[in-house]
Amino acid sequence: DYEHTHPLTDALASKFYSVEADVYFHDGSIAVSHDGLDFKGTLDALYLDPLEQRVDATGSVYGDGAPFTLWIDIKDGSSTLQDALAGKLATYAMLTRSFDDHVEPHAVNVILTGDANAKRALVERREPRPYSRDDNDFHIDDAQIDTAWTSYALAWSDYVGWDGHGTVSDADRQRLVCIVDGAHDNGRPVRMFATPETPAYWQLALDVGEDFINTDDLPGLSRFLDAH
Repeated sequence: DYEHTHPLTDALASKFYSVEADVYFHDGSIAVSHDGLDFKGTLDALYLDPLEQRVDATGSVYGDGAPFTLWIDIKDGSSTLQDALAGKLATYAMLTRSFDDHVEPHAVNVILTGDANAKRALVERREPRPYSRDDNDFHIDDAQIDTAWTSYALAWSDYVGWDGHGTVSDADRQRLVCIVDGAHDNGRPVRMFATPETPAYWQLALDVGEDFINTDDLPGLSRFLDAH
């Protein structure tokens, strides 16, 4: 999201309910960047504070009571960043809290993605935790959802060979159906990333029940969804 001309704002203008920001610890703050070199700003200035202002004004990001998801992609697995994230997120009352045995829902859900060791370590911290984590691997015998591990984020090319053009093969479609249905059976939503940027893929995602459609083409996907 942060590579767009107006981070967060462009997504909100199209009324998307989910954005992702990549973070590092840089110059004493949680900084947003894809490569750790070109920093766009801080997580709180670009995302947390603007979202909080909207929630304070209307009770939810869009005033409709629906939850909003902020995916935080941990690019820097250091304990320094982990401590900074845990401390910073704990200060925002708008964030859903996860306890060992229940979840206290609020307007914004933070899902940690990216560095596997870092996100696992963070969800093992003392409750309440203002975040949960995803997993980047799917297995048909995965455990049922718990309050710490709530989602999947799966690399498209690891599971499906189709490039989004022409007609998807029956084998690729069935593989995707198996993943989505299996994830839903154990209670977790599915997001595929590094996906094709084509209407044909977006239609397939809707058809099989993917819970999130990953895109950098905000206007294109917005027009597609408006037509469906």
